[in-house]
Amino acid sequence: MFLDTSVIVELMLGDDDRRIDIILKHINDELIFISIVQLGEINDWCLANCADSETRITQLKEIVHLIPLNDSICVEASNIKRQMRSQKIAKFSLIDGIILASARHIGQTLLSLDSDFRKAEGAVIIR
Repeated sequence: MFLDTSVIVELMLGDDDRRIDIILKHINDELIFISIVQLGEINDWCLANCADSETRITQLKEIVHLIPLNDSICVEASNIKRQMRSQKIAKFSLIDGIILASARHIGQTLLSLDSDFRKAEGAVIIR
């Protein structure tokens, strides 16, 4: 299972038991993957929310498998961004594209709380 940053943040917050239960049911016993780029997103979130970023990043790296960037992921990310923008998803970013392209590259489903992925093939959105 490939986790979007929104799911990682939700798990770190632990505020919404219903959402946490749904996330854990989707993850089950599967291996967990994230893009290397998401370490920057998580660090940015930690810095903005007064969380210990170094500890959080270390813990995260012990749990997940990091997927590095390569040229095919980067090109596909741009194509995905353009496709989503053409479908009127104005906030779909290149980083969103990198995350989805990384998930597709390794044949994983993307689990997200972000509605920007609502029209993306291979993504499951938790509401």
